Formats: sequence, C-alpha cells, structure tokens
Amino acid sequence: MLRHLVLILAAMATAAAQNNPEADIRAARERSNRAIAARNLKDFAETLDSDAVIVRGNGVFVGSKREYVALFEKDFADSRRVVYRRTPEKIDLSHAAPLAAEYGRWEGLNPDGTVGYGGTYFAMWRRTDQGWKIRSELFVVLSCGSGDACRSYTRRQE
Repeated sequence: MLRHLVLILAAMATAAAQNNPEADIRAARERSNRAIAARNLKDFAETLDSDAVIVRGNGVFVGSKREYVALFEKDFADSRRVVYRRTPEKIDLSHAAPLAAEYGRWEGLNPDGTVGYGGTYFAMWRRTDQGWKIRSELFVVLSCGSGDACRSYTRRQE
C-alpha cells in the first residue's frame, strides 16, 4: 500500500513538472544566464532553437543561431567582456500554438560588477521535443551605467 502511494505521488510530481511550462521557461532562462556567466558556449547554445533570430539592444539584427553563438564565443574570449543577465518579469503561454512570450529586464555587467547598460527584452519561446527553446529575442537598450561599455555598444555596428 505504501509503495503504491509513493508511486502515485511520484507520478503526480512528474505530471506537475510537465504541466508547468512557465517554471520550465524560467529554469531554461536561468540555465542560459549561468552559461553566459560561466562562459559555457555549449550550454548557452542549447537554450536556442535551431532557427533563432535576435535583435540586439543596439538594434543590430542577428539572423541565425550560428551567428549569435559566434558573437558570444568572441565575447567569452575577452577578459574585459560584459556579462549579460536577463530577468523575466512576465511569461504568457500561448493557447494557440506551442509558444510562450517572455518579457523582462536585461543588463550588461562590467567586469567589476557595475552595470554598463541595460533595458527591456521580449523573447519568444517554442516548445520542442528537447524542451522549451528561444525562437527569437528583441532587446532594447534604455540606460547607460558606468564605464565605456555603453558608448561602444550603442554605436550601431552592422
């Protein structure tokens, strides 16, 4: 009897975990943030869908996952790099498609931990066989903090 109860509770916990896409998306976002902080290109790339597209905070369009990952690979090699952190404020789940919308704040931290710049972002997530993946992101820089990072970032480079 106790064994059956344990199995039922385990099944309920598994079902609850599978039925909480918002928690799954928040966990995936946190994995992405940790990967960026740790310079872990593989884990960062795994959060992106195969056809991901990005508009960076300075307006530069990044048309492929491959191109976006290459930008982070270059950043990760720079000891003076800015570390990006995205903080979700709201996640809306689609009732029409396997999609979700994430809205939040982002910041680029200087090597000394001060905020170089930041703003808002919007992300589209798509549920895949491998879990929730980022399909697209749009970042908007709204503020500059300390250091030279913001000036160089906001100069639009094609």
